[in-house]
Amino acid sequence: MEKDDEKLLKEIDDDEFDDAFPKGIFAIPSPKCLPRYNVRAIAKYMKEKRIRGSLSDNELKQFRIEPKGYICRAVQSIEEATHWLPTFDDEMEECGITPYQLYRIFQDRYENEFLIMDDSNEFSLIYLWHNGRFVVVEKTT
Repeated sequence: MEKDDEKLLKEIDDDEFDDAFPKGIFAIPSPKCLPRYNVRAIAKYMKEKRIRGSLSDNELKQFRIEPKGYICRAVQSIEEATHWLPTFDDEMEECGITPYQLYRIFQDRYENEFLIMDDSNEFSLIYLWHNGRFVVVEKTT
């Protein structure tokens, strides 16, 4: 193995990881059941139309790519939901979940409460204080 390969394979600590992103920006892929948008086409459209700022919901619809196989549908309550979809907030580091990653909801019938399994495979009630949405994952035809 070459030295460069060994260097790439060495484990880095949290500080080194943060230093690798000096602007603090890195991407986390969204679940495949959520719609995606063609970013290049949006950028080209905005450049051609000389648009600065955000596009309206109607303008964005033309760039939307619908998922194949499954979709996420937002619901109002945890009782209706099959999954929980966390979003970003100020305390992401210590919560044990990944934003925009789907977490299946489990019901503890004895305690009459709903739980998710976090990234450490521990049951959690984090949805009570962390930003997120309750969703139903449905199969499409």
